[in-house]
Amino acid sequence: MKTTKVEFLNQRGEKLAGYIDMPVHPNENGEFAIFAHCFTCSKELKAIQNISLPLTRRGISVLRFDMTGIGESEGSFPETNFTTQISDFLSAAEFLEKEYKTPALLMGHSLGGCVALYAASKLPETKAIVTIASPEEPANLSIKLKRTKQRAIKYGVAEAEIGGVKFNFKPQFFSDIETYNLKAVQKAINIPYLILHSVADTYSDFSNAEILYQHANQPKSLISLDDIDHLMLNKEDAAYVGELIAVWSKKYI
Repeated sequence: MKTTKVEFLNQRGEKLAGYIDMPVHPNENGEFAIFAHCFTCSKELKAIQNISLPLTRRGISVLRFDMTGIGESEGSFPETNFTTQISDFLSAAEFLEKEYKTPALLMGHSLGGCVALYAASKLPETKAIVTIASPEEPANLSIKLKRTKQRAIKYGVAEAEIGGVKFNFKPQFFSDIETYNLKAVQKAINIPYLILHSVADTYSDFSNAEILYQHANQPKSLISLDDIDHLMLNKEDAAYVGELIAVWSKKYI
């Protein structure tokens, strides 16, 4: 595959940085996809690149980008929340529509999967959606960061170390994410939906996938992955996930 660096603006006028992984020989009729990275991850996560490769071999171009306040994108992370992440994803879709082609496939990893689901409810031309290792509700993150939330409420800001990197959180992050009800949104989504989740995931329990599947409309598919970690650090594991998505999506896009 070949990779092109791109920039586009979020809805607040800040630059978001991204890459489009494309087929070596692009087809003008080829489809586009957007991939939402996991919480506090970035477009540079190797797993995303390894997932993109099998899709590009199928003629699908994949836009992966840094959300506001992450990686090379502008903006202040403490001012972001789940709402801004959805907004960033919609800005990415608007960028593709203007400069390339309306995205047919929406994908997201972990919390990014929740972002993709909410975006799908606002993008009627979407043909299919995939979530990988995603929670059944965005507010699950608020539970995982319970102590950070308590400190943020008490002091106005609190620091948490995630993946070896320190991030600051304000109370607004938690009050925002706790307003969302993913189950209600799923009722409005009527496009093919693939759920991928590992039974070995120690960060996001497999039961999350079962609940997502339970509340999704048909057509829907749930694939249980064996012995794959949450971040898909093993190159072969991520490539396998990409192959599954490529084969599954062939019927729909």
